Amino acid sequence: MDSRREGVPVVLSIVIITKDTRELLEGLLDSIEKDASLRSLGSEIIIVDNGSTDGTEEFVRQSCPDAVYVRNDRNAGFAAAVNQGGGRAAGRYILLLNSDTRLIEGEVAKMITAAGNVSGLAVMGPQLVYEDLSLQRSVAAIPSLAGEVIPGSQRISHAVSGGNTGPARDVESLIGAAIMIRKEAFDDLQGFDERFFFFLEETDFCLRARLKGYRVVFLPSVRMIHLQGRTVRKTWVKGRMEYNISLRKFMKKHHGFIYALAFDAVKLVKALAFIIVTPFLLFRSRMRLRYSYYLRLVVWYMHRCPDDAGLRR
Repeated sequence: MDSRREGVPVVLSIVIITKDTRELLEGLLDSIEKDASLRSLGSEIIIVDNGSTDGTEEFVRQSCPDAVYVRNDRNAGFAAAVNQGGGRAAGRYILLLNSDTRLIEGEVAKMITAAGNVSGLAVMGPQLVYEDLSLQRSVAAIPSLAGEVIPGSQRISHAVSGGNTGPARDVESLIGAAIMIRKEAFDDLQGFDERFFFFLEETDFCLRARLKGYRVVFLPSVRMIHLQGRTVRKTWVKGRMEYNISLRKFMKKHHGFIYALAFDAVKLVKALAFIIVTPFLLFRSRMRLRYSYYLRLVVWYMHRCPDDAGLRR
């Protein structure tokens, strides 16, 4: 699907970031192909491959020859890959999709129509759903020290139960599995901050957008399937470490050194408390996994929080 070849103005650039997720990518591309509304809309597909070794390149070149395919020799990180894809985008909107998402026919077209009616829009997010179409958390709060001290105090869930078809509304941040960014805003904000290798890059972008006067909007009437956790399930501990690396950078960037130091202290105390209190529960496999994570977190703090303690190792 390449509207530029057919002489149709490109309205939507679908940017997909992948790293060794060929099977998931196949399912996503199949769902895009089956959405007939995208062809009349004017769309293109841009795939940025962060150094896959699972045959992704061969599959894309054979099965999706019209896609713009960008291959990195190494894992450049999610934010850097988004900037590569976004920089090549010709559309008015960039639909940024994880490879573990699936489109529902007609829903993206509804989102573009809605976006055209929102002045000052930077980012719009759909209602994420599971395969059985049950609702999934789609909106995120901005991380803070208060939220770390009192877990759950900042949780935001606009995805309550049953058929949420309410109006579009402004929110702090969106879950980045599937978000649509206005290209003009993406360029104005100079894309994603590449200091975030993985996690919180979309939160940082949403926060910067709002600080500059743009709007971040949740659209519960549009649904997209998210096979949550499929891409990081096998590397859960490393994934949690990578989240902490990004979280620490986020705190320093947006709140300053002293605030970040206090945040580190709370995280470290909680990790130590977990290690001391829970050894007698280690007969449970899930508890052993959490214990391994907290132990690694303490070691990470002892080694002055290196950037290579997570997924990029």
